[in-house]
Amino acid sequence: MVVRSDRGDALTWRKSSVSGAQEECVEVAPWRAVVLVRDSRAPERGEMELSHERWRGLLTTIRAGRCDMVPRSG
Repeated sequence: MVVRSDRGDALTWRKSSVSGAQEECVEVAPWRAVVLVRDSRAPERGEMELSHERWRGLLTTIRAGRCDMVPRSG
């Protein structure tokens, strides 16, 4: 679910240090009992809310390479 709100000013958004100066990444912020995720290029479009359990599941899936556009070699 994507939510548009004004709570962004009160949040501390973070993005991966691997992204460096690139703007093509997602940003995350903890908020109450959820983790908010947004597109760093278009934060005005809103945030996606994930429970902590779903957030951990997403990270596990990403780290396993199951979201890669190009399969990892090795």
